[in-house]
Amino acid sequence: MLNRDWNDPAYKCGRLLAVIERIQSAAIGNPNATLTDKYYGSASTAPASVFGVLLRQTQTHLSKLRKQNEKQAIWLEREMMNAMPERLPKTLSLEAQGRFALGYYHQRSEFFKSKSESKEVSNDDDH
Repeated sequence: MLNRDWNDPAYKCGRLLAVIERIQSAAIGNPNATLTDKYYGSASTAPASVFGVLLRQTQTHLSKLRKQNEKQAIWLEREMMNAMPERLPKTLSLEAQGRFALGYYHQRSEFFKSKSESKEVSNDDDH
């Protein structure tokens, strides 16, 4: 389950990659190769050297998405800011790579939930 409060840089980098992938998909549909297909390996081992490029590309996708669906663009940009770590680690150890994978797949899982499931989880958290 997604943990929005866990500030581990590796976990947040994984979440960030999933959000960036979702932004690309929302803006241009299903490309032949997603950003994740191209960059998962290097993002999970050397985030500082990869995320600058990814975030630059994401701005182009967000710009396009704002023209198509402004509400979705705003929501995804907020998700991206929430997933952004305080710093991008130069490298990740094998253990940190595991946390990266958790962040990536937890975030993707959250995107696959229906709106009613997300509301139920959010209501459960309130009690």
